[in-house]
Amino acid sequence: MITDVNFRNKLISSYPSVMTGIQLNIAAAHGFTNDLILTGANISNLDGIQFFTSVYKIDASFNNLTSLPSISTLTQLKYLYVNFNQLTSLPNLNNQLSLIELQASNNALTSVPNLSQLLNLNILFLTNNNITNLPDISTLINLKSLIIGNNPFTTLPDFSPNNQLLELHVHQTNSTQIKGLSQLTKLTKLYCWNNSITDLSDLSSNTTLTGLFAFSNKLNQLPTLTNKPNLNSVEIADNYLTFEDLLPLAGITTLSDFSYSPQDSVGIHTNVSVREYSTLALSFIEDAAITNNTYTWYKGNQIISTNQTQALNIPKASKNNEGAYYVKYTNPILPALTLTHRIWDVILIPCFDIQSYSFNILSNECSLGATVHANIVLNGGTAPYSYKLTQLNTTDTLTNNTGDYNQIAPGNYSFIIRDSNNCTIERTEKIIKPAKCDPVITPNGDILMSSYFIEQTGDTKIIDLQGKTILQFKSPAVWYGTKADGTLADAGFYVIIVNDKKITNITVIR
Repeated sequence: MITDVNFRNKLISSYPSVMTGIQLNIAAAHGFTNDLILTGANISNLDGIQFFTSVYKIDASFNNLTSLPSISTLTQLKYLYVNFNQLTSLPNLNNQLSLIELQASNNALTSVPNLSQLLNLNILFLTNNNITNLPDISTLINLKSLIIGNNPFTTLPDFSPNNQLLELHVHQTNSTQIKGLSQLTKLTKLYCWNNSITDLSDLSSNTTLTGLFAFSNKLNQLPTLTNKPNLNSVEIADNYLTFEDLLPLAGITTLSDFSYSPQDSVGIHTNVSVREYSTLALSFIEDAAITNNTYTWYKGNQIISTNQTQALNIPKASKNNEGAYYVKYTNPILPALTLTHRIWDVILIPCFDIQSYSFNILSNECSLGATVHANIVLNGGTAPYSYKLTQLNTTDTLTNNTGDYNQIAPGNYSFIIRDSNNCTIERTEKIIKPAKCDPVITPNGDILMSSYFIEQTGDTKIIDLQGKTILQFKSPAVWYGTKADGTLADAGFYVIIVNDKKITNITVIR
């Protein structure tokens, strides 16, 4: 009947009235109505417990039990404690209609038998097991304490029917929400720490709460707590709360335990592109309604500003302003907390860029040169803009604020767009010599068609119609229509010869 030596020895030493020598007196066991306290007795097997049919309470905690025998005959049992064993399951409990309290914490349970018949159950302890699903508890309308934390639940039940609950422990249960909180109007303590819960607003209408233990979640707001006159403990660190959420709690005079720091960073990690010479403006909206915060702005690990505003403005951003920025801020009413806004990664981009661009040659004549219109739409930059057209390999430059040019000689040009901050964009353009036209230059001091670039390499001569050499030089080079003595050549026709080979005719117009 009693096969476990340690169980037998415990009965002999503590309950000799139910033993005859080393044998269980079954009649005495049937009539036993006291508490059966078997804690810490190194018991591995409770076979024989089924004969204690009138027992009121069994406490077999802190033993080596891996299973329990059937207890269906123990119909008078009101308290069953089997905490701190190695149980992987519990027996059928449908006959324990008198059961008031069931404790099976700190075991290896993976499931729980049907509890729907235990209408008198007040207290259920199942913490620190491996339970993934709880059986239906909607009929347990007399539950006062439900302690089921530290179990890998896939889902939690809706607690609405259990509206007599005073304590609810669902910490470390993989929970993202707690259903039915709005119906738990008598709840005094909620333990839901170390989950992924984002919202507990259903607690707002509760006025009986004395303790909220919701640290290490993902709360980004709090339920109303100022309407709970007996609230004395609030532990809500390691969430996503800000001063706007927390400051109302500072006025609750009944709080003796208020743990609110640290909190996770606010805002989002943001990439910011800022144009060179424009204003770098960083700001955020969290806690905007709080007026007495102090903000310390950082670039990297260096403090760059401390102020009472949620904005940082750096005029005329430059390459030195690239980097990672963040802000830490505090409030004098809650000095233990420093909030950090996540990083802004600032990248400098050019002052402006071209949205659309065309360099149009409206006309191109031999003697008059080309008429040019630049059609440009810009992004960014600071007006006014200027446009500079420079023939490559010369100093001939035309600058205006329209991008329109007349009498432009054939050749390769640099076209530069510049804003008021001296930011530039450069394009290379080519004006082709009209067909069957000799080059024409007009060296009259206005730089329009005032020079000609000789691309070939060698000994170059400029010869007039009489065959006289008026200038010799090495090319490639630019001829500005001058003679060897530096004076301007007369109007007329000339020949350009490189390495004794004719390159082109050229006309000088004065």
